[in-house]
Amino acid sequence: MYGEGGLCKESPFLRVLNDLFAAGMTRGQTMDMQPPPILVQVQQPEVPPSAPVEPSPIEVNVSQYIPETARAVTMIVTLTPPTGQALIYAPGHETDGTLFKGPRSIDEVKLSGPILYVKLYGATKFDIQYTNYRQPD
Repeated sequence: MYGEGGLCKESPFLRVLNDLFAAGMTRGQTMDMQPPPILVQVQQPEVPPSAPVEPSPIEVNVSQYIPETARAVTMIVTLTPPTGQALIYAPGHETDGTLFKGPRSIDEVKLSGPILYVKLYGATKFDIQYTNYRQPD
């Protein structure tokens, strides 16, 4: 198990030392052994892509144009710029609003009272013309 000079020949580390001694190194000399360099990787935290900002709803009171008993209104919506869109809905109907695409479109919007909300997507200005309304049966 022990070889020449009293060193163990079975250990890989000691085998290297034996080879160094055999190459001319003597017991009085020291060997300069440095640890391997430390590799540090710094990863930037992932920032989620910024989500589009949801536009604030604009309140529109239709009571001077439509009777309070009306359940739906047909309207023509004109948008500026013409590539914009407008989502129009009544309180309580946020999930089933009507989408108007510019420059000009006509459609029906459900009512639940005299107030409507308009959210503009890509549009900066809108104009509404009320053409008709539906009363409860």
